[in-house]
Amino acid sequence: MRLRLLPHAGLSRPRLSVRRPRPLTAAMASHAGALPTWEEMWSRGLGKREQFDVGEPSKTLVGVLARSKFAEGPGKVAFVPGCGRAYDALALVEHGFDTVVAMDLAPSACDAAKAELKEIGAAAAEKVQVECGDFFEHSGTYDFIWDCTFLCALDISVRERWAAKHAELLAKGGRLVTCVFPICAKEGGPPYAMTVQLVRDLLEPLGFSAIDVRDPVPEDERHIPGGVVPGQATLPGTAVIVWAAPGSE
Repeated sequence: MRLRLLPHAGLSRPRLSVRRPRPLTAAMASHAGALPTWEEMWSRGLGKREQFDVGEPSKTLVGVLARSKFAEGPGKVAFVPGCGRAYDALALVEHGFDTVVAMDLAPSACDAAKAELKEIGAAAAEKVQVECGDFFEHSGTYDFIWDCTFLCALDISVRERWAAKHAELLAKGGRLVTCVFPICAKEGGPPYAMTVQLVRDLLEPLGFSAIDVRDPVPEDERHIPGGVVPGQATLPGTAVIVWAAPGSE
């Protein structure tokens, strides 16, 4: 299989071990947004800081959490779709969320997340619940959702479903935070090129209200995939938007 990399993004060649992919779940064939691509990549031994694996919490999320307190009060629950190794989920627990549900479609990604949390061994890791499943079939109510490089990984045919699902999952008064990445001139995907206007056009018709837009984010808050080699190429741009749930005052 040919790996699709961000063009001109300075991504280093991944060191992939030879390992048979896990059996594909029914969800992976149920719609165009559930691609088997990700399980194939993870099952071949995607290492830390390779390809899209950041190797640590996204600097974009770190910046957002430093500016605002999203987990005031007991019992706050957050959700991270497309969680990968769950670095961001752990950061949200450390921010103050009592529970963070970290979901990925790829079974091997979920295995990697569980292994990462076990290796960390901190009490905070016990508050992260790793679930293997399809975002579009998921049910729950969340005070905070972090969507980072998830929309860009989905087929364009399910973008409206993506927006509608966030509206369904986010509690009234909750916050959805979208990391808009990669902002660049490219055709095709995944990952597909993103823009702030594209995300606005998907969420605003459903009643989401943008309460904080950083376009672009400060230099030290740019999302940097692990495969990027600093100084070797131009990094795609990053923006971040904090959204109030539909119906929130």
